[in-house]
Amino acid sequence: MCLLLLLVYTGVGSVTAEGTTVNMTVDNEDATGGAELVVFEDPETNITVTANTPIDLLEIRVNGDIYRSYRPNSTQFDRSLTLELDPNENTVETIVKTDGITTIQTAVTKHTAAPRVRYTSPFSTTIKGGPNSTVNVTSGQVTLAGDLHTMLDVERVRIERTTDYGPGENSSQVDRRIHGISNPGDSFSQELLLANGTNEIVAKYTDSRGRTNTDRFSIILDDETDPQIEFTAENESYTDTAHVSGIVRDETKLTRVEINRTSNNGSQVLLLSGNAKPNPDMLKYEFDTTVDLYDDNDDNEFQITAEDAAGNIRNRTLSIRYDPEPDVSVTEATTNVETETVRVTGTVSDAEIGQVTVETVDTRTGERMDLVRPYYAGGFTDKVNIDQELKASPENTLVYVLVKYRTGEYTTKITPDVPDTQQDTDADTDTASATTTNSTNSTETNTTTQNARSEDTGNKSVSGTDGPSGDGSPSDTGSESPTLLPIRTRDALGGIVIVGGTYLLGHWV
Repeated sequence: MCLLLLLVYTGVGSVTAEGTTVNMTVDNEDATGGAELVVFEDPETNITVTANTPIDLLEIRVNGDIYRSYRPNSTQFDRSLTLELDPNENTVETIVKTDGITTIQTAVTKHTAAPRVRYTSPFSTTIKGGPNSTVNVTSGQVTLAGDLHTMLDVERVRIERTTDYGPGENSSQVDRRIHGISNPGDSFSQELLLANGTNEIVAKYTDSRGRTNTDRFSIILDDETDPQIEFTAENESYTDTAHVSGIVRDETKLTRVEINRTSNNGSQVLLLSGNAKPNPDMLKYEFDTTVDLYDDNDDNEFQITAEDAAGNIRNRTLSIRYDPEPDVSVTEATTNVETETVRVTGTVSDAEIGQVTVETVDTRTGERMDLVRPYYAGGFTDKVNIDQELKASPENTLVYVLVKYRTGEYTTKITPDVPDTQQDTDADTDTASATTTNSTNSTETNTTTQNARSEDTGNKSVSGTDGPSGDGSPSDTGSESPTLLPIRTRDALGGIVIVGGTYLLGHWV
């Protein structure tokens, strides 16, 4: 009776049965029990058999089909060969017949595909679908992104963008930009700057075995979005220039930024680019400039214009009022009856100030009692603080603040306060005060009458100097009665602004 021994062993590197030893390797890896072998191309396999009796038959089967068959008729067998496998999973069997049968069965998975990509931006695809040949976008800044699908790690991603930016149909200038990403992991994301028109994209994805998948497609940019303008400017200026600053942004490329005066089309070009070549530095432009102002505020309207490479234009308009006249703010004008002085505090600001004078005048006689000059430095400043004490005649004092600025002169008058606590409370003093008040009113009436009389008689004003070109001090002799001429006034800050050019009460008005 004959005994037949059948031995089946799955995933064996070395098998010994009844004096028969079988060794098998796949791409120099021992086949191991229960493990799957993964290859990326047809593997090299080596089979070695040693038996006590001659080997009658040796077969190699792939997925059930006989791949190779040998009859060694020897106790030794050693052979190397290439296994031609199907993609994905394969079952490889080695069958050895001596006195009995020994079988080695191994699962081998063959991955032949390069990395695949499921795109998520600026378009979407499936894993197997791949991108369309053309993709349309409206912004020059896009993100090419996707998820990577591969059995091995992707070592590098290479994205090449090529565009012909003109400048015309009969001329060509090419711009090429290459982006590289190393070891991206399971996904990738790359910012791309496009030119208006057609942009050719070549994207390559390479895994650790050097296998590369390449996608080729075109991104067509049709930019219809105007540039964005943000700016800051003064609504009013007391100098003949004004600052204008801001930021201009575009999603493709800025080619022109300028400020135009609308009344005469006077242009100040801030940025000018001669071509549409993509440039990341031209996506944003910051400016800080000055514009000249005219006396006629109709001439102080400006238009900021920005244009991009696609010809889209954005305009923003601004107006700046030119007002060189100073702001005089008197915060205190209080009379001290005991010391016969008046304290004046405040500020002169918002002008190119060359000189500030503070005076006190006796309303009964028209004579100047005191004069101080808080500022006369020979140059211009934009703010002067006033804190002065001047001689005064209680109940009969006017305070004048005279300002010389770059383009003219400004005067305001203030009637000082007399605190009630400083007034005499007995009846005689009250009577005297009333008499003084009546006298003052009479003086003001007489002054008005005399002004009218002066206009009729044609009296001339007294000449004098009161500015940086003179000695800086008006006449203050007080020995002669001042000549009173008609003047024009307007209210300002609780006082009167004297507009004429007449010398009155010992000072220019």
